[in-house]
Amino acid sequence: MSEVLKGKVAIVTGAASGMGRATAEAMLAAGASVVAADVSEAGLLSLAPHPQLRTVQCDVTNKRDVAAVVATAVAVFGGLDIACTAAGICQPESIVGAGIVWARTMAINVDGTLNVCSAAIPEIKARGGGAIVTWASTNAFQATPNLAAYNVSKAAVLMLTKSIAVDHAEDGIRANAICPGWVRTPMAGDLGAAYGSPEAWHEAILKTQPLGMASPEAIAETAVFLASDASALTTGSAVMVDGGLTAKSASVSPPPLPIA
Repeated sequence: MSEVLKGKVAIVTGAASGMGRATAEAMLAAGASVVAADVSEAGLLSLAPHPQLRTVQCDVTNKRDVAAVVATAVAVFGGLDIACTAAGICQPESIVGAGIVWARTMAINVDGTLNVCSAAIPEIKARGGGAIVTWASTNAFQATPNLAAYNVSKAAVLMLTKSIAVDHAEDGIRANAICPGWVRTPMAGDLGAAYGSPEAWHEAILKTQPLGMASPEAIAETAVFLASDASALTTGSAVMVDGGLTAKSASVSPPPLPIA
């Protein structure tokens, strides 16, 4: 990957695993200095050492934790240009009687994203502008059964991102939401455990996502693009990186057409 982010400073939440980890690594490969944040200290410690990398244990629902991440970027690397909010959870719960899962999902996925963006915006503005990349989902558009909290949280993240794009365009800040489909992450693996094997799970995904299960690295490449000047006119967008999931109809397929 070319150093399209050389001289830039980024923070990445959810950086201990999955898409967040891949994004932190991709930002480094693209030349950025990175503050990687996650609630899992052990996961952060497993990141490969890099002279342009710092790690900070952070619960995104705690504003003081979030402020410490931004402060580290400013103190160590001189400012902040990019904020990537990959931290999130996905847990099943019924709508009737929704309680702990609903509250925790909203706290992490929605309030956590807001906390990071709110802390990052003044510092990005001070640098003359930059980019915010949030993690929404195809679930912002389509409701997966028994995942009401996750569905609603990702729709909220998308609208929050659009609001930031509109409210802070004059500050030179672009904001875009990545909307992944199924990605090969620990969280997706937990949801697919009922299929008995990774092969059976991936085969089931292929029926709805034509390009199959995505890698975290593929999503990270999109994050780098959205953080770079290559996407200078892209803001307020829901960037579908879903392997064709939302393009494919879920209806019964018609019979094959005869060969002429």
